[in-house]
Amino acid sequence: MVAVISSPKYLEDIDRAVEQLCKEVVFKKIDRDIDILEEKNIIDKINMDMLILDISCVEDPRKLPQFIRGIQMNKESIRIIIIAPYSFSGNLIMNDLISMGIYNIIGQEDQADSHILSSIIELYENPSTYAKAIKWDKGAINRNKREQEFIKTGEGRFGKKKTSNVITVEKDKIVGTIVIAVAGTISRIGTTHTAISIGNFLLRNKNGVAVVEMQQSDAFESIKNSYDNVELKKGFFSLAGIDFYPYDPAFAVSDLILGDYDYVVLDMGPYDICDVAEFKRAQERIIVSGVKDWELDELDKFLKTESKKNANKYLFSFCGDNMFQFVKGSMEPLYCYQAAYNPQPFDDNEEANEVYEKILCNVLPRIKEQEKGLLDSLLKKKEIIPHHKPILLKRVEIKTTEKEEFLKYMIVILLIVILLVVFGFLVVTSPSFSGIKNFFSQLVKH
Repeated sequence: MVAVISSPKYLEDIDRAVEQLCKEVVFKKIDRDIDILEEKNIIDKINMDMLILDISCVEDPRKLPQFIRGIQMNKESIRIIIIAPYSFSGNLIMNDLISMGIYNIIGQEDQADSHILSSIIELYENPSTYAKAIKWDKGAINRNKREQEFIKTGEGRFGKKKTSNVITVEKDKIVGTIVIAVAGTISRIGTTHTAISIGNFLLRNKNGVAVVEMQQSDAFESIKNSYDNVELKKGFFSLAGIDFYPYDPAFAVSDLILGDYDYVVLDMGPYDICDVAEFKRAQERIIVSGVKDWELDELDKFLKTESKKNANKYLFSFCGDNMFQFVKGSMEPLYCYQAAYNPQPFDDNEEANEVYEKILCNVLPRIKEQEKGLLDSLLKKKEIIPHHKPILLKRVEIKTTEKEEFLKYMIVILLIVILLVVFGFLVVTSPSFSGIKNFFSQLVKH
């Protein structure tokens, strides 16, 4: 049973192909400007094993990966044939589809004469392979060539990059900007909080960081309106040293990969509706989950769709030690981490930093820090980044001042103790003390 979404141009060939294949059409949408996500709700309810999709009739091709992913999740064995009557050079859409396993593509050269009957039948009887499908993603091929050129020479379409800005990770030979993707098993599980917290951790280690909102929400807009000292720029805003990119369906992560950032952190939102292809392209992929019964049910559903050999890392929030050990033991050999309590993602949290150092160990630069003396470490003053509203900033200043006063008080006591010990040692070892000691000894004898 077949579902058809097409423009009028290819309808005749599609109908003839379906007839020759002895298949039944159970859904048909013919138009020139279709909102593909609206059709998904209808297709989900239909029993079918094949979808023929002419993407020239789709109003916004950028919605295609989300549409295809939703169809694949609900109908695992469905066969999809894509009709792509124009080039996607310089665009990531085709690469996204190919990375999702969509290889049955009828491209420009296959239908130069506008007849695709034989191509549909051929793809049905002899499904395509990755090697054949990748040729239609000319943009990805060209982009890969430019990126390789950039990695080798430091020059290319993106200009010239300073050597000091390039991160090299010895173990995995990663050169350039590191992409970290954060997705959740369910909505409102804390992907935005985690993404910002990771960005803050990387920033405090003197890295250039961008945090990108890859889900359609108002979270970044709320952040922009909730803090002072927000610097507005074209397409993004800067806050507390981090560049924030609010959700934009036309945004391409590749535009940032060879920019001035050391790290790009993607807030993907719930995994089941996120851009899975973009998530899987990241060097580090983090899945945020909880440990409540309903949260573990969603995690279990997710794990059933993933390979045990995947490189995802699982971060469990609001999780006690005993429960974490139980969950971790149940998920071996997957990488599991217990999130630290960190209510304010912009704050410097030592426990959270330790967790992120473990999670991101493969993509953190191995730079030996300059050794400092004990006194320098004790007197080191943490910089207060003025990103909070005045009342919140005042609280931070008060808290910091209290810590500094306590530290100064302890240093003074330590110095006094040291002076007393030294003074006592000098007195005990001095000749005068020996004379006084002998004098009292003589008195005792008499």
